[in-house]
Amino acid sequence: MQIITGKYRARKLESVAGDTTRPTLARVKESVFNLIQFDIAGSVVLDLFAGSGAFGAECISRGAKKVVFVDKEKKAISTIQKNTKGMVEDFEILNLDFESALNSLAIKNIKFDIVYLDPPYSAGYYQKALEMLDNLSLLNTGAIIVVESDSIKTLQNLPKCYIIKKSKKYGIAFVDVLTYNC
Repeated sequence: MQIITGKYRARKLESVAGDTTRPTLARVKESVFNLIQFDIAGSVVLDLFAGSGAFGAECISRGAKKVVFVDKEKKAISTIQKNTKGMVEDFEILNLDFESALNSLAIKNIKFDIVYLDPPYSAGYYQKALEMLDNLSLLNTGAIIVVESDSIKTLQNLPKCYIIKKSKKYGIAFVDVLTYNC
């Protein structure tokens, strides 16, 4: 696993040891970045359920203004720290569950332009995370939310401010790109 392009192009990234996280397939990662590549520079990014932090690290490499990594697993946090070592850009790593992290970010009044939402498939956190992002006013109008899941039915009951712009299936993974329009 490595960074695709930008300042840290070809930098090797570690995976989280064990089976508590599921790395995104390289072809899925590349496709996602092809969809959002022109929106990253200067953006504020949230890598929620960050795992190894590969998404956020790629955004740092491509010129994101700020990246916030969130994961509750200590192994994941350690891996993110290793993968961002030596990066001098503005980023923050939060070792919290997603609800606590989102509440904390709301208190700081941070607004995001891009969110990567890739929780454990079976956990069912998608709806709650999207609702909290909306209810806590954590998204700028026009924000892009990339959702990786294992079912086409994951986003059946979207909160009203989200619009699905693109959906694609990659093996067992489904990727939906949403925009936030409120």
